[in-house]
Amino acid sequence: VVKEDGRWEFIPLDPSVKPGGVPTEYPVGFFTSATGITIYRGDAYPAEYQSNAFVGDVGGNLIHRKLVDTDKVVYRAERADAGEEIVASSDNWFRPVNFVNAPDGTLYVLDMYRETIEHPYSIPEEIKKFLYLTSGHDRGRIYRLVSPNTQRHKVKPLADLPLPKLVAELGSGNAWNRETAQRLLWERQDTAAVPLAESFLTTTDSVLGRLHAAYTLDGLNALKPSHVEQLLQDSEPRLRAHGIRLAERFADRPGNLSDLLLKLTADPNDHVRFQLAFSLGEFHGEQAVAGLTELAKQPDNSAEVRTAVLSSVADTADRLAIALLKQPDAASRKHLSSMISELAVMIGTQPTAQQTLRLLTAVTEPDVAANLQRLVLVGIGTGLARRGTSLKAVLADGSAADVRSRVRTLFVRAAEQAGNGDVSLPERRSALQLLSLNDTPENAEFLADFLTPRTPQPLQQAAVEALGAAESDSVADLILSAWTAYSPQTRRDVTDSLLSHPKRLLALLKAVEQGTVKRSDLERTVKQQLLSHRDAGIRQRCEKLFGDDVLSSRAKVVADYQPALELTGNAENGRKTFVRICSACHKVGDVGHLVAPELASVRNKSEADLLIAILDPNREAQPNFNTYTVVTSQGRSFSGIIAVETPNSLTLRRAEAKEDVVLRSNIEELISNGISLMPEGLEKDLGVQDIADVIAFVKSITATAAGN
Repeated sequence: VVKEDGRWEFIPLDPSVKPGGVPTEYPVGFFTSATGITIYRGDAYPAEYQSNAFVGDVGGNLIHRKLVDTDKVVYRAERADAGEEIVASSDNWFRPVNFVNAPDGTLYVLDMYRETIEHPYSIPEEIKKFLYLTSGHDRGRIYRLVSPNTQRHKVKPLADLPLPKLVAELGSGNAWNRETAQRLLWERQDTAAVPLAESFLTTTDSVLGRLHAAYTLDGLNALKPSHVEQLLQDSEPRLRAHGIRLAERFADRPGNLSDLLLKLTADPNDHVRFQLAFSLGEFHGEQAVAGLTELAKQPDNSAEVRTAVLSSVADTADRLAIALLKQPDAASRKHLSSMISELAVMIGTQPTAQQTLRLLTAVTEPDVAANLQRLVLVGIGTGLARRGTSLKAVLADGSAADVRSRVRTLFVRAAEQAGNGDVSLPERRSALQLLSLNDTPENAEFLADFLTPRTPQPLQQAAVEALGAAESDSVADLILSAWTAYSPQTRRDVTDSLLSHPKRLLALLKAVEQGTVKRSDLERTVKQQLLSHRDAGIRQRCEKLFGDDVLSSRAKVVADYQPALELTGNAENGRKTFVRICSACHKVGDVGHLVAPELASVRNKSEADLLIAILDPNREAQPNFNTYTVVTSQGRSFSGIIAVETPNSLTLRRAEAKEDVVLRSNIEELISNGISLMPEGLEKDLGVQDIADVIAFVKSITATAAGN
């Protein structure tokens, strides 16, 4: 509750607990069902509650409060109330699902009020039969969150206010008043409000008032370049950012706006540069490219600002890349070389080859550093592959003879460096990556020579990736011929390379059938992927090969492993099992790969729940960790969880955090496999004691150890 002086007083729900904290035997720190995230923007609470985030946790019957740091483009939030919650209920039907910033400046809490909030699938049958799952469907609560002695603010009748007073409400401390006033002004479209809003924009001390005045003028079709110029020169960074956004209304018109925008490329505030990077994409001509170049040159840009720059260069990506190539020390300045590489990928994905050829011409000039040449060519190759073509196809154009000759020279140099043991490992790996673009039989033979135990692992991996990029399916036999000499990691890389090509996959299955590749050589995730293959013939073939390894009754397996719950687990042994079995997709500390959920977030589950999660991962799999298969227009297939979706592409993530990016224009088919990335059948590798040890390890993980 809130005391009269504005401080919150915490009252424990358990009478045996002293006020001021949560009993230490109860694990805390993770939401089980976060919902209704709302930023408080009213004026009825003390100032320190402004811009706090309020979050409902329906499973915990509580409301959580966070302090939000908005200094950077990516907001960060931290617990506001150490060891306590702003609202907690002893009524386990209390289900706060949403919040509203109300007209009186307080927060309203929407309580769904249900006995059972869990999805029926997640409730064990032996418990479900005692529950009435719809209890509370005829109930619901709305609470007003205030301190006991708070005097309720009188709600202003905004619709009845005279026009000058309604405009003045644009600067109200209560967001409901500000936004309602702006809405009413827009709905009425009363031109008499224009001079009042103009005056308010220039005279009010309220930052938010100036913001709402500017957008009100915009909504009344009365915004002028002079209004935007005022915002661009405002002392408040957020207003400068909004001024940039509003400047888009006057893109490419003559005037001072372009000059003011260019000056803001050196603005010290991330929010300003972030918005500028987006908005310059709405402008055209040399000034826009110059502005984006200046932004890209800033060494202290956040990743978000760099991404915003990239989003604004669809038609001018080659011009920006060439401008950055000409910057002094571009080869040694990481932020520049990284940006150039990303631009090269974008250029490769363009539907026509003009930008690609212009960039290839510029980057193959003799005065360009070798590392930049490789970065650009590999980036272009990556982009071309995403849209289903290759550098070989682009250079086949008769007009590209000069560029084709220069690129061949680079391939020769790369082969020399890759085979030179005196050259550093990163340089040799970079050379092999470039050779992935040289699709010739001679190059394939050269790359295959790296697949020996004498070759360092990073070079073997680069050689496998380069061979995988070849168009000829004959590379499958070349890769598989040395299978018995491959390390486990190289086998994973080879398997990944073969799975994405239909004919190469058939070569892998033939090798398994002939015994060249043993069934036990393939990891369980691979077998599960093959058993759910879209091609019925391949599925049947794989069921004969791997069915006994994976297919079994999950309920029976869980029942068979119930004795693990009675054993004392050894957390250290569990850690070793984690490294061996789980680290390809889970990460704890510096060990493993962050593909699947944080294990620290499930350590509060019961041992019985963890047993089910390990042995029956599809019983309650989170939808965002279900696997999908993408089939491209060229017949290649990629599988994994959908890690990133953009308007133009999908990114699939698989074990070891490997990713495949596919352009939407190149997607022939997208198939939900209906199963979790975590494979079934782990019991084939784990005994009852092993399971007990893994559970003990998961229960022992702390947030610090997990790397949170």
